[in-house]
Amino acid sequence: MLKRLSILIMTFLLVVPAMAQPQEGCECVFGPKAGQWQFNLNVGPGQFFNDFTGLYYMLPDEDGSAIGLGLDTNAGDVFYGLGNSNISGDLSTLLVNTGSLNYAFKNLSVGAKYFITDHININLSGAYIMNLQPSKDFIEGESFPLLKELNHIDPSVTPSTVGVEDIYASKAILGAVTNRLMVQLGSEYYFNTRNQRIFPYLGIFGQFKMARIESYYPYTGMYMPNDVLANDPTIATPPATAYEHEVANEEVDVWLVNRGSQALGFGAGINFGIEYALLEGLFIGAEVAPVCYQYTLLHMEIAGQDPYYATNHNLRAFAFPQLTIGVRF
Repeated sequence: MLKRLSILIMTFLLVVPAMAQPQEGCECVFGPKAGQWQFNLNVGPGQFFNDFTGLYYMLPDEDGSAIGLGLDTNAGDVFYGLGNSNISGDLSTLLVNTGSLNYAFKNLSVGAKYFITDHININLSGAYIMNLQPSKDFIEGESFPLLKELNHIDPSVTPSTVGVEDIYASKAILGAVTNRLMVQLGSEYYFNTRNQRIFPYLGIFGQFKMARIESYYPYTGMYMPNDVLANDPTIATPPATAYEHEVANEEVDVWLVNRGSQALGFGAGINFGIEYALLEGLFIGAEVAPVCYQYTLLHMEIAGQDPYYATNHNLRAFAFPQLTIGVRF
């Protein structure tokens, strides 16, 4: 009898601790814990401002046309949506990355999360691109008077296009510095599920974006056309023709000035994602923003002239889908 009672007591001591273990015991292995860090590599639509032309589309033209975005594709009263000589193109089309599900351009970003509880984290992610394009001066070609009449050649002007028997000119390159930055700060709540390896989460985020381009003109080798007249400030008496002098064949570089542009984006939204633990501390996941709002400010300027400002408001659903792979420790 005593032996049987001893067996029952030993069995009880073994069974009760096992029953006291939480039903989601494996989540203590695969799930996040307070004080842990998590680092992600994200692959998805680019969250920079569009840079399909290296941001040069943000520079004001140097031909005297109106400042703004878009192509001058005006044909009579037809407006193609890309802009014409009077109407700027749509900022959301030319500048803002809408981050839709079918957006073609992909890029990588890195992110870090710190868990302040077993379910709540604060997170930070970002990416940055800087490009420096040194300027290059125009190198003049040289024309030889083979089969040409010397009196038809103006020695003060060196054309950029010469004959095939001549020494070719070398094109100038506009000096430019471009910067693109994206930073996102947020917080997320992780949910437990019956599946020991799957952890959905829901969070909020704030986002800041910046794109900037500054240009510097080299020697371009360009000359004013023959039919251009300019005011002579030394003569201030009528008639009007008395204070106009011809500037034909003068270098255009005298009038070219530096120009630049920048775009600032401020956004906020809700993000939802799911992570699947491959191993303890190693996981893959997918994420999307069910709701995302962005305010964009565009600033374009020609040195010495009034700046050009434009704004855009953009509200998206299911924006910025991305895949993640990460580690947690």
